Amino acid sequence: MADRPGLFLLFDGHALVHRAYHAMPPLTVQRTGEPSGAVFGVATMLLRLLADYQPSYLAFAFDLPAPTFRHAEYADYKANRPAGDPDLRAQIPRVRQLVTAFGIPYYEAEGYEADDIIGTLSRQIEERGLDTIIVTGDQDTFQLIDDHISVLTSRKGFTDTVLYTPAAIRERYGIAPHQIPDLKALVGDPSDNLKGVPGIGEKTAAKLLQQFGSVEGILDHLEEVTPTRIREALAAHRDNVLFSKRLATIVRDAPVTLDLDASAVGPFDLAKITEFFREMEFRSLLGRVQTLPGLSERARSEVQLAMFPAAAQAAGSAPPPTIVRTEADLERLERILASAEEIVLDTETDSREAMQARLVGIALLPLPGDEAFYIPVGHVDGPALQVVPAKHGPAAALLAPSAAAGQLPLDLVVARLKPVMADPAKPKIAHNGKYDLIVLAEHGVEVAGLRFDTMIAAYLLNERALGLKELAAAKLGMEMTPISDLIGKGAKQISMAEVAIEPAAAYAARDVIATARCRDVLAREIEAQGLSQLFYDIEMPLVPVLAAMERCGIAVDTALLRSLSRELAEKILELEAAIYSSVGHRFNINSTQQLGAVLFEELKLPSARRTKTGYSTDAQVLEELRGLHPVVEQILEYRQLTKLKATYVDALPALINPKTGRIHTNFNQTVARTGRLSSSEPNLQNIPVRTPLGRRIRQAFIAGRPGAVLLSADYSQIELRVLAHMSRDPRLVEAFERGEDIHAATAAAIFRVPLEDVTPDQRRVAKTTNFGIIYGISDFGLAERTELSRKEAAEFIRTYFETYPGIKEYLERTKAEARQGRVQTLTGRYQLFSEREILSPNPSVRGAAERTAINMPIQGTAADIIKIAMIRLHEELRRREIDCGLLLQVHDELVLEIDEHRLKEVAALVREVMEHAFPLSVPLQVEVKAGKNWDEMTPVHG
Repeated sequence: MADRPGLFLLFDGHALVHRAYHAMPPLTVQRTGEPSGAVFGVATMLLRLLADYQPSYLAFAFDLPAPTFRHAEYADYKANRPAGDPDLRAQIPRVRQLVTAFGIPYYEAEGYEADDIIGTLSRQIEERGLDTIIVTGDQDTFQLIDDHISVLTSRKGFTDTVLYTPAAIRERYGIAPHQIPDLKALVGDPSDNLKGVPGIGEKTAAKLLQQFGSVEGILDHLEEVTPTRIREALAAHRDNVLFSKRLATIVRDAPVTLDLDASAVGPFDLAKITEFFREMEFRSLLGRVQTLPGLSERARSEVQLAMFPAAAQAAGSAPPPTIVRTEADLERLERILASAEEIVLDTETDSREAMQARLVGIALLPLPGDEAFYIPVGHVDGPALQVVPAKHGPAAALLAPSAAAGQLPLDLVVARLKPVMADPAKPKIAHNGKYDLIVLAEHGVEVAGLRFDTMIAAYLLNERALGLKELAAAKLGMEMTPISDLIGKGAKQISMAEVAIEPAAAYAARDVIATARCRDVLAREIEAQGLSQLFYDIEMPLVPVLAAMERCGIAVDTALLRSLSRELAEKILELEAAIYSSVGHRFNINSTQQLGAVLFEELKLPSARRTKTGYSTDAQVLEELRGLHPVVEQILEYRQLTKLKATYVDALPALINPKTGRIHTNFNQTVARTGRLSSSEPNLQNIPVRTPLGRRIRQAFIAGRPGAVLLSADYSQIELRVLAHMSRDPRLVEAFERGEDIHAATAAAIFRVPLEDVTPDQRRVAKTTNFGIIYGISDFGLAERTELSRKEAAEFIRTYFETYPGIKEYLERTKAEARQGRVQTLTGRYQLFSEREILSPNPSVRGAAERTAINMPIQGTAADIIKIAMIRLHEELRRREIDCGLLLQVHDELVLEIDEHRLKEVAALVREVMEHAFPLSVPLQVEVKAGKNWDEMTPVHG
């Protein structure tokens, strides 16, 4: 839109209520049982758009229950629409109350629809020289779009929106916005019960309108319309087409008059807004009131006062926290914690590595209440204690400086906190709670009952920033102290242990306060998005499981790694010599510029693409050059060996924890959008399993105590089984139910040969296709991964979908859901898709979004299934007093360390738990193996 003197947001009240009612989970006011989900959705959108667009003017339009002029002219107008749900109708007056509380005028007129009110007001707004964005839940207002009027529509997730301009309408429909009524007249509109012309679809209608301009133009030139059947259909339905266009055209002269002054944004009556939100129990939205435009700092403070009992703290003028310095202080804290309903906790340490961190202080916020406590236990006068791992022998520790005054002994604090922290009936709240659980456990305090983790909640809700500081700013408008203000940056950075107790206490107290307030907001949003079961029954119970796994760690054979490092060093030197021999001179193999010059200028190999700094030599480029010159294969092997040597063979010994003698990876629960866990520091999920070198690295992972073995339990083809369940394809389901080799069964069906006659090559192509389908593989992709030509690959995929039509239907259904803005797993985990991705005119962008959409529900469901299995298995292993059972999770595989005399018992338990973790329409199957190291394992039967 052009740059004009103000922006007017014009809301279609009824359309938004209807869309919110069907898109949002059903919420109720707990006090009265009154339905409130649609009101919550509209309030959420209003606050978000006020913050995002900063409009100058606002107004709402509503329908009245009385019939309109369209009903008078056409008795069957909208006759197909079902009667409104009573719960929906009950929320419309509440939305009017919401609008009134915000001081926003609303318009309605008897005999006219809200669209007519919007059409009339938007014309009057445009005459005032203002730009308008119409906010609606449907698309009838698309006809109003011009250079100064846009339409913002909500999609499947309701609060996810897309803005339509004239260009967007032309791209979507192939016509101008003012031709939308003509399109509806030709095609029909089931929601309004407009019949249209039989045989004319959207594409045909668009072509006719492009040629003749309007239905009147088409009817005036019927003799030019082709083919004959379309011309005859138009002639037969001439009167109906003209009548439908009249009904579909929005009136722009309804009896309403814009009051521009009344529509001006603000000043907001915060008392009315907070009173309404309190009455509707929308406490989570109170924090967003702070984002309203034009609020003074005093007004923002008033909002914060309304939000929290701990008003002064939340607003930034908090009294200092209670620092627990004496036994009397500790005894008082014990009593308060014992009677608290919930406890917010946070630890201050001297390291980001939980297993090596030294506890500096503990912050606690008993709820309900607003008094935060800080227990200093590790503050020092002078440089903090340093533990230096030695290359050989035990770690060396520098002398610790003297402890800062005014701290209780750690063992006393541990003894007093243990009972309440270990009580699972006392809910705990934290941000990145896994870290706190590990740190406290390593210092003797086991924490049970972690009920809410704000970082995980924010992750499930697709929040962009997961850090507490960013989250508090986004959700509460709360300005947090950056850690650098305490410890500095760069060469002058100090440890948290060296920070004085008072500023550390204030910092830590503010963290637990922010965590509590964010919990209030996020808990409501988790419920509103239908994520409660996923969050409370899967993600939160998984946190202590991962904490226990990280604490257990896994042992490695350092002697084997040292030997392998020497071998690789020799092999790398040989490869370097071979590469230099192949090209005739030495050069820096690791320099992209030098390597590019050698490959594409000296050797004249075909160049795939260039970058700003020269030729691209990434893995994809080199793979495409295979077979063209011996040096290509040599470079690929050189890169693989140097990467594995640096990443694993040389790095793993240095990562051994000096206290435990084991490696402790970090399992990341909030990274992958599909819900898959990732592993870092070190990443133990990316060790190649199919190459000889990768298997040798796996041999270095061993059972770490006498009489113990490693046990590996791997789901067999779990993603294909999930696909079978989701697609309900009878042939695929039947193959799994019969226990057939699914790849051989696929090959037999597609190549039309008996199962026993399937060749290894046929099975390999079928296997590549089976797994490729999950990732939206194309004929080009299949040809790249097999020896098929692109034409053969296309034919193979066509035959595949003929064989498994249910899979084809699933793929199309999922892509259609993505075009509506969202796909989700069987457990409710969802991923959002913007229109610029999933409807992009760029085939590569659109294709990537479609592939992600196809894969996410399958991979995400599989990820959640193994999480459920981990939770149940961990509980059962603890019940049987098998400590440090679970060690690793590598996507579909679990690795455990157990005493060898309990191998049969645990193998049977693991198989039982994993195979019954989640009800699918096909059986889950698990392969269990055991051995002294991660590679050399044999099957465990029974």
